[in-house]
Amino acid sequence: MTTFKPLHTFHILVMGLPYTIDSPIRVVKYGTSSVVSIMDDELIEKMNAFYCKKFDLRYQEITRKNT
Repeated sequence: MTTFKPLHTFHILVMGLPYTIDSPIRVVKYGTSSVVSIMDDELIEKMNAFYCKKFDLRYQEITRKNT
């Protein structure tokens, strides 16, 4: 049985959500895993809309009524 061994083992420092919300998208090309603390649902929804438009993906807004 083969065990997956990551090539990189480093962490991206947390600077606050507005500065790092899209870090996972920016570093995925390096094969890095990221974790983001979710605190600002409106900012996350704006980023969702931005990247869906940028990559021509279907976007469905999550409003406060849906949560």
